[in-house]
Amino acid sequence: MAFLRSAFISAFVTYLLVAFTYALTQLFRGMEPVWSWMGMALAAFGPVAFFTWVFITKPARTNQHPLGISLISGLGLAITMLMSWRYGDAAGIVHIWTGLIFIFWIIYLRWYSTFSHRDAAALLPGNTLPDFELQNSSGEIVHSGSFKGKAHILPFYRGNWCPFCTAQIKELAQQYREIDAAGAAVVLISPQPSGKCQVLAKRFELPMRFLRDPKNMAAKRLGIDDAWGTPMGAQLLGYKSATVLPTVLITDETGRIIYSHQTGNYRIRPEPAEYLSVLASTPSRSTRLSVKI
Repeated sequence: MAFLRSAFISAFVTYLLVAFTYALTQLFRGMEPVWSWMGMALAAFGPVAFFTWVFITKPARTNQHPLGISLISGLGLAITMLMSWRYGDAAGIVHIWTGLIFIFWIIYLRWYSTFSHRDAAALLPGNTLPDFELQNSSGEIVHSGSFKGKAHILPFYRGNWCPFCTAQIKELAQQYREIDAAGAAVVLISPQPSGKCQVLAKRFELPMRFLRDPKNMAAKRLGIDDAWGTPMGAQLLGYKSATVLPTVLITDETGRIIYSHQTGNYRIRPEPAEYLSVLASTPSRSTRLSVKI
């Protein structure tokens, strides 16, 4: 099932682009029935616009259910359905192709985007951060015990290929002065290659530490590994198939977890204000523990 998720997103985006381009080509050529091709183009336009917006603007979060996109795609499907009733087989195949676009879009929203059972017990607030090992850019071992002594924000992110992850890191960079003033450090953790981490470090040029979990051993220890979380084809860019489920932890100076965000949808990330709110009320200042699942 995990392998199917990796293959699905690559296949869906590819099919979407091919279908949209083909429908536009047929429209420009004046192929009949024109309204069928228009419906197919409209059905594909919504998801294409959504993914284009995500990769260009790189938002940290979206609506869990982008209703407007679904309505546009559904309208395109309805048009092809009407044309198939009117023209029969001449429009029937276009209706089937368009139906696949809409079905894949719903699968993307309801299945691919979501994670089930995001309740790793070891990461619940109140627990001590488990022992695990990471690597710095020089390949040296960094133990989780070294995070004691001050509060830490620990985002586990999937990789540079994920626009939501890079947007989340950008938000942290924009908040860095406030986070530093609150007495906390930021350690960004990913299984991606060291070179990819260095690209992000240079982009933001802030004293945030980028550490690697090269074999996902820490992620497995914490129960947040994602064996086939990387989209099929990204391996050609140097990424491993295994990645991590997006997770944010905040620990206090004793190494105790005071905040855990285990998102159930990869398009939903914590609001920036949450980190500062938690840091402003650490256990030493009579905070209450908080969890987001």
